[in-house]
Amino acid sequence: EALAEKIKGKEFRVYDVKAADKATPPPMLYDLTELQRDANKQYQMSAKDTLSVMQRLYENHKVLTYPRTDSRYLTADILPTIKERLRACSIGPYKLLAGRLINQPLPAKPSFVNDKKVSDHHAIIPTEQFVQLDHMTIDERRIYDLVVRRFLAVLYPACEYEQTAVEATAAGEHFYASGNHMVKMGWRAVYEGMNSSDEEEEE
Repeated sequence: EALAEKIKGKEFRVYDVKAADKATPPPMLYDLTELQRDANKQYQMSAKDTLSVMQRLYENHKVLTYPRTDSRYLTADILPTIKERLRACSIGPYKLLAGRLINQPLPAKPSFVNDKKVSDHHAIIPTEQFVQLDHMTIDERRIYDLVVRRFLAVLYPACEYEQTAVEATAAGEHFYASGNHMVKMGWRAVYEGMNSSDEEEEE
């Protein structure tokens, strides 16, 4: 209040403006640990419950790949199956998001493909099995949603924004303000209206 009173009616002079183009790449695909972490954060599910739900989605529904993996990458031989996997999950809330990708070429050198970083099993992604969401429990839907959105996100381009910082003075006091202006949503379109990930929160 004292500071507000001090600068009241005084000249406010901006002496520095910096604008920079920034880009945030998509988050990486899920391994089991990362999926358990997000399921706990968003839905308060225990690691054991998440694994149990994943097992059902893998064994019974056959809509997600093997859950017990410590890799967040795919091998090159999975690339030719990506479009089929997109078609399989192109339903309900994912129809538009997946539809945009089906008719586009895959990235020339995808950052999520690295044979050397896959030991026994690749990252968790959707299978080519068509999905029936109404056959799933609430928890199954939640885990499936996390995996599908992350799978879609890695196929979208980086999010681009302009970061602006302003410095100013008034009555001998210094002020600083900064803000971001979205230029291209990129992968964040997959999570629009949702709280997607730690990367987003940290930023």
